[in-house]
Amino acid sequence: MIKKTPFTFSQSRVRQNCITSLVGLGLLTVCCAFTLVWMQQEISRTASQGAKLESQLAEKVDKLRYLDEKISRLHQPIVLQGKVSGMLRAAEDLQVVWVSERISAEGRIYADATRSSAPGLALMFESKTPVNP
Repeated sequence: MIKKTPFTFSQSRVRQNCITSLVGLGLLTVCCAFTLVWMQQEISRTASQGAKLESQLAEKVDKLRYLDEKISRLHQPIVLQGKVSGMLRAAEDLQVVWVSERISAEGRIYADATRSSAPGLALMFESKTPVNP
C-alpha cells in the first residue's frame, strides 16, 4: 500500500486549484466576450436612434423654414394692402370722437363719463403719470 505523503497531497491540491482557476478564467473570458457583444449592439442601436432623431429634426426645421418664408411673404405691406384695398373706406365724421384733456389731482383725465356723447363707449381713461409743473 502506498502511503500518502504530504508532498503528494500538495500536488493534487495544486492541480485542483490550477484547474479551478483555469475554469474560472475561462468563464470570466466568456462573460466578458458576451458583455462586449451586448455593448456593441447597444451602441449601434443608440446610434441608429440618434440618426433617426437627427433626420426628424432636419425635417421639422425645413418645415418651419418653409412656413416662416410663407408667413413673411404674406405679411409684406404690398400683399396686405392688396387684400384689403377693396374693403377699406374713409372714416365718417360720426365715427371720430374728440376728447379734451384735463389735469386733476389723481392724474390726467381725458373725458368725463357722465358727459359722454356716446353712452355705450367707455371714454374715461385715466393715466397715473405724475403731472409736471
